[in-house]
Amino acid sequence: MNSAAHRHVHAGATTLLVAGLLSLAACADAEPTAGEATKAVALTTPGALVRVTLNGQVGVLLDELPVAMRDRVAAELAARPVKFWQERAKAQANLATYRLVFRQSFYGAGTKKKQLPLPPESQRFVTLQGKPKRAKIGGRHDYVVVGYALQGTLLTDPNSPATSEAKLGKVGGFWDEPMTYPIDPELLFQRTGYACMDEEDFPPNSVESEEVDTFYDHECAVEKELSPRGCHQTHMPAKSCKQALADHVGSYDTVVRFTRLAWDNNLANQVRVGYPSPNGADLSLELGEFAINRVTYRYIAPGACELKEQCVGGTGWRRLLQFATSDQNVGNQTLSIGKVDYYLTGEQTLNDKYHIFEFDQCHQHYHFTHYGSFTFGGDVATTAKRGFCLQSTNRPSNHELSPLHNPYGGCDIQGVEVGWVDQYKAGLPCQWIDVTDVDTSKGPVTKDLGFISNPDGFLCEGAPVLDAVGNPVFEPTQFTNASGQTVYRPMCTFAPNWQANNGHAYPVTLPTPGNGYVTAACDRGQLGPLRNCSWKASTPKVTCTPGAVTKLSCTVGDKAAPQVVRVCEFSHKLGAGTACVHAEALASQAVSAGTSTVSFTCPAARDAQEPGGAVALYDGAAYPGDAAAKVKCTVVP
Repeated sequence: MNSAAHRHVHAGATTLLVAGLLSLAACADAEPTAGEATKAVALTTPGALVRVTLNGQVGVLLDELPVAMRDRVAAELAARPVKFWQERAKAQANLATYRLVFRQSFYGAGTKKKQLPLPPESQRFVTLQGKPKRAKIGGRHDYVVVGYALQGTLLTDPNSPATSEAKLGKVGGFWDEPMTYPIDPELLFQRTGYACMDEEDFPPNSVESEEVDTFYDHECAVEKELSPRGCHQTHMPAKSCKQALADHVGSYDTVVRFTRLAWDNNLANQVRVGYPSPNGADLSLELGEFAINRVTYRYIAPGACELKEQCVGGTGWRRLLQFATSDQNVGNQTLSIGKVDYYLTGEQTLNDKYHIFEFDQCHQHYHFTHYGSFTFGGDVATTAKRGFCLQSTNRPSNHELSPLHNPYGGCDIQGVEVGWVDQYKAGLPCQWIDVTDVDTSKGPVTKDLGFISNPDGFLCEGAPVLDAVGNPVFEPTQFTNASGQTVYRPMCTFAPNWQANNGHAYPVTLPTPGNGYVTAACDRGQLGPLRNCSWKASTPKVTCTPGAVTKLSCTVGDKAAPQVVRVCEFSHKLGAGTACVHAEALASQAVSAGTSTVSFTCPAARDAQEPGGAVALYDGAAYPGDAAAKVKCTVVP
């Protein structure tokens, strides 16, 4: 998919009078009660309401489980509480995020279609249609599946619906956005690889199994070459998304319907989410997203971009604390950054001229070096985090000043619209702190993870200072870029206490060596050998011949439920296993009662400190609802 040109259409936003000029920005992601909405917000003119509906089916795929246990597991899944299935349906529906947030690129500039986001998560309601039941999908996929209906309501300014989609210009008008969904939304990356992942504008290696909603695009096809302007730039899949879904998951076609409603003040009060602060643009750290963190392991080769950009403290196997950050514009004005020559057209923009964005030769795009700063244990992190593209990537608000559309759908024009967020998911390169040197050999270590967005005031949270013709005015700073040139900052009349909601810190526990997020408990109903949760480090080190095919003879007790053995590379430098995800596992195989053979290729030498010839074993119940049992594995001579 190639990005289309983007035009900014200013909506006639409804004026909101915030009683007593209440500054509720810190609560912008919380759902207000009807009483709070009535007290805090007085409407001078009606806004607009759009109903969003989806009829779908969602399930749990059993294909990877041993056949002998599927009937029992299916019965247990069918008996799960309604909430389990509602949450799974919401996770499936959320896979429309990429398409809806970047909708204009799917249709092209000539159609004048713009973004049509889903309502905020607090305003999505799921009703099950019948009870979960066993079913064959596509004639071959073994499922427990249930139908559902999802409904929510968008609240926005009166002109926004028609700007986003002409058919929503009048009450009763509707638009059906086509979607192809995997019936099971979990383990999608493990099952289909990059086939459904749209990496356009992202750095390579940004896709991770826990964040597929950021990338899911059912229109992805097999392309002629890897490219940052197509679906694929890390790895070229052999199948289109739809073919991969049919072969490995099972899917169905449906539509997300958007229907313009007549204005109803009572309904608006019920669905309103967030209150805009009154003094211009205002970034607020989204605490729910910042709470996402995980420990993972990554091998950094000499010459890697992550090393050149000071994202890690050295080469070899590194232990990384990944975390997500997200900043919502909770103010009443757009935070506009402007043009950046992100696609290397040769055009010199103001942001390039004043060195605010710095070109990175390794990644071949621009970085915003003043995006944020972070600490671990109160100490400034020795590694660096650089923003690569500040976009409006989701709309967690739902109020009359927040339009459904924005001009910031590509990296060439950057900014954060009112009520929208700029998100950096935990899986993005350099979205981490290198904690390799934190000693956890004697037990887990807990320290505070802290983050402050916009620490140097390069983003105007207030009113920008403009010249006579409306262009931003720049001032020199003490900062210089890699070439020694002075970095200039756009001048701003900052709002009072503008930094008050930009930062937060909370305790994070680093596990002992060889453990990571894959050894934490599953919490979304993931099961089988492909999952990246509920593993335990069972055998710290098994030696083998580097580069040779190695076989393990593995046994479990006769009365034990089926278990799974995962084989991960062992790091000599760290003295522990690398707690690998499925994509990096050397093997991940179910072991039932009796003896099973697990085969893998023994790791070859990576460098002088990593000579290869060793693996670590992890295991766990095939169905996390079963008890874990001891698995004994020995190398077959």
